[in-house]
Amino acid sequence: MTAVVRPATENDLATLLELEARSFSVPWNEAAMESHLAAPYTLSLLLFEDDVPVGYLLAGFIPPEGDLYRVAVLPEKRRRGYARLLLGAFLAAADEREVDALWLDVRESNAAAIALYRSLGFSAVLKRDNYYRDPTEAALVMTAKRPKESP
Repeated sequence: MTAVVRPATENDLATLLELEARSFSVPWNEAAMESHLAAPYTLSLLLFEDDVPVGYLLAGFIPPEGDLYRVAVLPEKRRRGYARLLLGAFLAAADEREVDALWLDVRESNAAAIALYRSLGFSAVLKRDNYYRDPTEAALVMTAKRPKESP
């Protein structure tokens, strides 16, 4: 199986909405996804396995910070390193944009995601009670500081 990550565009709206609906209990609506794709400060990536879309990542960068909004891999395609691949592209994009700090929210019960984020240098700095709906759950706010290049 071959995995490929490429930028997502407005032409990928339907694909992103389908992946979003299959991945989250409270998915973004079409207007939110269109707004994200149209914004100049965002990063939108699609992950394909053998030419079939199986995951995506949505983020925003307003240096010196960046925010991971969404990352998802279809349930039947998880545990193959695809989320790590998407996050690696996110980290590379942050470095290209000279971002100093990255932020994300994750469900407190999502142990696999928390472990993955920690392995990539993120640490929990705050807990937001009742942040998520369906089901109601706390979020951990995680951050990672990016290394600065030496002059």
